Amino acid sequence: MKIPLFILLLSLFTVANESNPLLVDSSINLQNYNHKPSLILKHRYKLKRLARISPIKAKEITAQACKEPVVYQRLTHKGQLLFYMSVTNTCALKINALDGTIISKAQ
Repeated sequence: MKIPLFILLLSLFTVANESNPLLVDSSINLQNYNHKPSLILKHRYKLKRLARISPIKAKEITAQACKEPVVYQRLTHKGQLLFYMSVTNTCALKINALDGTIISKAQ
């Protein structure tokens, strides 16, 4: 009984320590193909509710990484990856909206 429990715990720790970005649960549909203005607003509200990092925190992360104030910021998704796209005058960042890690940085 101890050996299967140990193997289960070991596998959970190895999965938790991988460097893969956190994704939104796959049962939550993030795709929106209807272009009615009311549905677009509902979709944006749904994305904001799913994000664990606030827009202010994302701006702080961008300001620390690029050492410039944020000019443009938007919460968006690609597949099940929810992220903030933050742009300064010389740099662009993608910040994971679930844990605050920097996904990519472009100068």
